[in-house]
Amino acid sequence: MAKPIRRAILAAAAGLALSVGAIASMPVPHRSGGVSVEDFAEMRQQASAYSLELVLAARGSGAYLADVDVTVRSLPSRSVVLEHRTQGPLLLAALPPGHYELTASFSDVLPGAATTLTRVVNVPRRGLVRTVVYFDTGDEVGSESAAAVRLN
Repeated sequence: MAKPIRRAILAAAAGLALSVGAIASMPVPHRSGGVSVEDFAEMRQQASAYSLELVLAARGSGAYLADVDVTVRSLPSRSVVLEHRTQGPLLLAALPPGHYELTASFSDVLPGAATTLTRVVNVPRRGLVRTVVYFDTGDEVGSESAAAVRLN
C-alpha cells in the first residue's frame, strides 16, 4: 500500500476514534418518568424528539417499574454514554445513530430471577427505536396504574 494512502487511512481511523470518544464523553439528553397516566401519555407524545424509548415492566402482568438502573454503552468500544436510575417506567434518550448495549438492573425480582438484563439496540439515523425490558417481579397491575395505558 502506498504511504500517502496508508496515512490517509490511518488519519481517518484516528478521526473516527476521536469522534466516538467525543460522543461517549458528551452528555446524552434524556428523560425518565411516566408514573402517572398523564405523565406517561405526555412522555409518549414527546418520544419522537428522542431516538430511544425504553419501557421497563414486570413479565406477565406488564406492571410498570421505576428505580431501575440503566447503563447504555456504545458498541464496539463499550464506552458508557448514559447512566441513569429511572424515575418511572419510561426512559427517553437522544442517542446518536449507532449500536448500543443497554443494561438494566432491578433488585426487586422473584427469587432466582435475573436482576440484570442486557439488550443490544441499533439506533437509526432517523426515527425512534423502542424496546421493552421485562423483569420477573410478580407485580400485578392496578386499575389506577399507568400500566393500563397500552404500549403501542
